[in-house]
Amino acid sequence: MTLTKEAGLLGLDDVKIFEVTADTAGSLTYGSAVDVPSMQNINLAPNYIQRPLMQDEEIDGYYSKLQSVSWSFSNVKVSLDALNILEGGTITSTGSTPNQKHTYTLSDTSAPKYFKLEGKINYSPDTIGDFHLVLHKCKALSTHVEYKAQNYAIISASGIAIPTVNNSKIRDYVVNETAAAIS
Repeated sequence: MTLTKEAGLLGLDDVKIFEVTADTAGSLTYGSAVDVPSMQNINLAPNYIQRPLMQDEEIDGYYSKLQSVSWSFSNVKVSLDALNILEGGTITSTGSTPNQKHTYTLSDTSAPKYFKLEGKINYSPDTIGDFHLVLHKCKALSTHVEYKAQNYAIISASGIAIPTVNNSKIRDYVVNETAAAIS
C-alpha cells in the first residue's frame, strides 16, 4: 500500500530541542536531545520576502522567497535544561541528598542558543506511523513564564527559524509509514 501524503493529526506527543553545535558548509551537528515537557501547542508561520514586478505601472508578476519561519510554543512544566538553550543562562547543581539544589541563572551576558526543534504526533485516523515537524535552526527571541494561582505555570517561547548554512533547510514535515523516534 502506498503511504498517504495527507493525514488528520491529533495531539502533540513529544517535543525535543537540540543545541546546534556546528553549522558550516561541510557539517551540521546537534547536541543531545533536551525534552520540552508537557507541550501544549506549537504554532508555525512562514515569512516571505515579497516584491511586485511592476511594468507600466501595473503588476506583471510577483516575487516571493521564503526567508524564515516564525514559531511559538507553550508548555506547562519548567525545564531548566530547555531554558538554558532558549535563554542561554547557566545551571549550577550543588549539595547532596537531602539538600540538593539546581539554580538556573540568567545574567546580562546570557544569550539564546541556536537549536533544532522536533515535534512528534503519534495519532492519526489515517494509515501512517507518525508525523514529525522539524525546524532545523531556531533561535528564541522571547521567553515568558506565567506563574498562576491554583494552576500550572505556563512557559511560552517564540522566535524564528532560519536556513541552515549546511543545507539551506528551514522546516521539514515528515510522514512516516512506521513510527520513528525523534532524532
